[in-house]
Amino acid sequence: MARLAAQAVALFPALREVRAIRSYCGFRPYCPDHLPVIGADPRAPGLYHACGHEGAGIGLAPATGHLLAQALTGSPTDLDLRPFRPDRFSEESL
Repeated sequence: MARLAAQAVALFPALREVRAIRSYCGFRPYCPDHLPVIGADPRAPGLYHACGHEGAGIGLAPATGHLLAQALTGSPTDLDLRPFRPDRFSEESL
């Protein structure tokens, strides 16, 4: 926590005067190839994924939501989703 606070102050010196009253921690899910999983899962019809953003989920949420909305409506996606397909991993890599 102290290291994160020091890094934040280095980027935003005004934070030096801010007092944190609580902190939370959680998982930062990631995939073996360090790419998120976005799109339809061919193994489970009707299941769409938007996960594995490796701690960048908040920053990538608008773009991921946009791409997922396009996929859900059957529209062409602004980005090729094949590199992010849910079934790209073999059972051995999991």
